[in-house]
Amino acid sequence: MYMACLHAKYWSILWFVALGTAAMIGVTAGTHRLWSHRSYKAKWPMRLILMIFQTIAFQDTIYQWARDHRVHHKFTDTDADPYNARRGFFFSHIGWLLIRKHPDIVIKGHT
Repeated sequence: MYMACLHAKYWSILWFVALGTAAMIGVTAGTHRLWSHRSYKAKWPMRLILMIFQTIAFQDTIYQWARDHRVHHKFTDTDADPYNARRGFFFSHIGWLLIRKHPDIVIKGHT
């Protein structure tokens, strides 16, 4: 039986893969390595590209993401850890994006 809902054009699949790849690069190479850990330096054209790619990922602003990631390394597996693994697998990977931050995160993030 043919199901119309499972049909997609090849260009749609290619676009989906391209956007997914761009989002992953934006988060890993941009927000994570460039702005959170400062692993390397980049000139403004590369920074602009990585900012756009990070925006595609819909994972907060670059400033918030980098701040939360630094707090995560400083306070791992405590209430001040934005991705606290003690709260479960789902929370540490996606759930932290869906709820309000614990008050300890807000306090420790400002110091």
